[in-house]
Amino acid sequence: MAAKKTLAHAPKVQAWKNGLLHEVPGFRTASRHCGLKKNPEKHDLAVLACDSLAAAAGVFTTNKVCAAPVHVTKAALLKSKGRARAVIVNAGNANACTGDQGMKDAQEMSALTAKGLGAKGAELVLVCSTGVIGRSMAMEKVRAGIPQLAQQVKQSSNAGDFAAAIMTTDLVPKTAAAMVEIGGKTIHVAGACKGSGMIAPRMATTLGFVATDAEISPAALQAALSKVADETFNCVTVDGDTSTNDTVLALASGKAGNPPIKSAKGAEFEAFQAALYAVCDSLAKQLAADGEGAEHTITLYVGGTRNDGEARQIARAICESMLVKTAIFGKDPNWGRIVAAAGRSGVDFDPEEASLTVCGIELFREGQPLPFDAKQVSQALSAREVNIVFLAGSGKGRARFYSCDLTYGYVKINADYTT
Repeated sequence: MAAKKTLAHAPKVQAWKNGLLHEVPGFRTASRHCGLKKNPEKHDLAVLACDSLAAAAGVFTTNKVCAAPVHVTKAALLKSKGRARAVIVNAGNANACTGDQGMKDAQEMSALTAKGLGAKGAELVLVCSTGVIGRSMAMEKVRAGIPQLAQQVKQSSNAGDFAAAIMTTDLVPKTAAAMVEIGGKTIHVAGACKGSGMIAPRMATTLGFVATDAEISPAALQAALSKVADETFNCVTVDGDTSTNDTVLALASGKAGNPPIKSAKGAEFEAFQAALYAVCDSLAKQLAADGEGAEHTITLYVGGTRNDGEARQIARAICESMLVKTAIFGKDPNWGRIVAAAGRSGVDFDPEEASLTVCGIELFREGQPLPFDAKQVSQALSAREVNIVFLAGSGKGRARFYSCDLTYGYVKINADYTT
């Protein structure tokens, strides 16, 4: 399938190998253990702070059961008109389904951080939480931890490990970075996210944070983030479950000194958006690769539909099929499961025009099975990364999804999550 021209196709974007959030000019990070996680060696409270008022944007879960921090952060961005000084994050407790007290706790976390950093208003501190749903926040621990965290961030640009502190069942921290030249200035973009299970973001289960030194208006930053999230985080699924806490936030310090990007159009905006895409696309794939218990990362390309929406619909059906995911885990070349999942997706296509290729081996073409060596396909499925291409016809619609297999490990992790 020919590659679709997407936000990834921008020749000016370069890798920034050592870029972490605190390395973006204008930002500082800190983390510490405050007691929300049982293991005292694991940090559970983190802050991303900007030295000055930053442009800010966010995308959030569309789950009707929405965590208190999501409500508080949405309201803060509206009140501040897209400005922020910091983000306070805790792991170990989602502060979801916790009623009025949960709202008060999230608001207090913002207020305490604002006071500690000297921000002029609690609305300038965004708040995120991740962990178990339905448990009240141990605020006595958070109240003790936030002032100490504020002191850390004042004394150092990097105290602790932000990416590790926001992890729950993640096995590895997830970071990415890119840079691009705009108006003769080098723009840096760095990101960190967490997520391993309950991953099927629909943000119009992850927490993601992006820092950039670009000079960009809140409106333009929001437009870029919304577009990029739709093509990256909204195209990854581990288990089909959308979290109560999904949030991706972007802050821009403006320290790069580039000509201000004031609107969502023009070459400068497109270049910035491409760099943001590079970072978020990497993070999205890392989410799938670190799926709970995962042994295979799946990259699925769907094409030939009437429009991109139909391609996404088929892609989601295939990637969230338990039978497809277990076949990949077992290295079983049972390709009929993939075709069947596409067929029940709700998209109207002609099976007589469909074809399927797995790990570079074509198995199904124009409604007919092709002869293949089962051992060869099984061996190909032993690779850590599995590529699948499903063509529904000759239309122009296309999509790319990241996912993973379903293993015994996933069942074990989630069966014992709170016990």
